Amino acid sequence: MNQPDRSRGFAFFGIEVKRGGNPIVKKMNRTTASMTADPFRRGEGYLYFVGLLQIGAGLLSLVFSGLGWWRVTAIGAAGLANPVDVVERFSGQGAFSSLVAGFVTFQMMYGWIFGLLLVVSGVLSLKCRAKGFVRASSVANFFNYPHGTTAALMTWHGVGRPGIAAAFRDAEAGRKHGG
Repeated sequence: MNQPDRSRGFAFFGIEVKRGGNPIVKKMNRTTASMTADPFRRGEGYLYFVGLLQIGAGLLSLVFSGLGWWRVTAIGAAGLANPVDVVERFSGQGAFSSLVAGFVTFQMMYGWIFGLLLVVSGVLSLKCRAKGFVRASSVANFFNYPHGTTAALMTWHGVGRPGIAAAFRDAEAGRKHGG
């Protein structure tokens, strides 16, 4: 084995330190397994990522909406389930406060719709199906702030790319030909 010349410096964790000089990283010869082929065809990896992101954001929307419904029924305040009533209740505190209160109520009470859209869209993305529905779902979920908006941006960005469009086309052609 090649030992460093200690008269000019020393080695420390693979770094040769020379006296009066800067550390020089030793070249390490490692034999590594060759890279395997990409497990996804072109565009499918991003669709897989987006599908899982949509399912996760959809489940989060369903949980938040479920907790909102549970809270409203637990305290017996049916008026809190209607965003219009909430806006009227907060009208004396300024326009911005009433709009925020109405939006939050809308998110809690009707977020399950956005959540279901995201979950279905995520499953369809994983199967490379229904590109139009996936796109329409992402447009609707721009209003599902913040997690639905994030998933919608990622989906909208990806579905418009040529590789993703090719993945949808290839999957559709494979289904038509029985493959």
